[in-house]
Amino acid sequence: MKYLAALILIVSLTALFGCTNAAVRKMPINHVDLSQVKDGDYSGDYAYGGFSYEVKVSVASHQIKDVAIIKNRTTTHAKMAEGVVKRILEQQKNDVDTISGATTTSKALLKATENALAKGQ
Repeated sequence: MKYLAALILIVSLTALFGCTNAAVRKMPINHVDLSQVKDGDYSGDYAYGGFSYEVKVSVASHQIKDVAIIKNRTTTHAKMAEGVVKRILEQQKNDVDTISGATTTSKALLKATENALAKGQ
C-alpha cells in the first residue's frame, strides 16, 4: 500500500510539473518597444511550479545595457538558460530565441525580462 501511495504521488507531481512546463514552453514573450522604455534599472520576475526567477535590466538611451540574473535555479539546464542574456544584449530585444535544451527556464527568464522592461514604459 505504501508503494502504491508513493507511485500515485510521483505520477501526480510529474503530471503537475509536466503540464506547467508545457504551458511555460508555449507561453508567448511579448515584444517591448525599447523606444518607449525610459532610462533606468528595472526589476522583473516570473514564477511557475514553485520556482521563481528575477532579473534586473539596465536601460540607457533606449538600449539594453545589462541584464543581471538575480534569482535562478542552480541546475545545469537553468545555468544553460542564462545564455538568453547574451542574445538579448546582441539583438537588443527581449523576445529572442530560447536556449535549446533549456527552453522552460529560458522562457521564465525572458518573461522576467519582459516584466522588467514593461515597468519602464
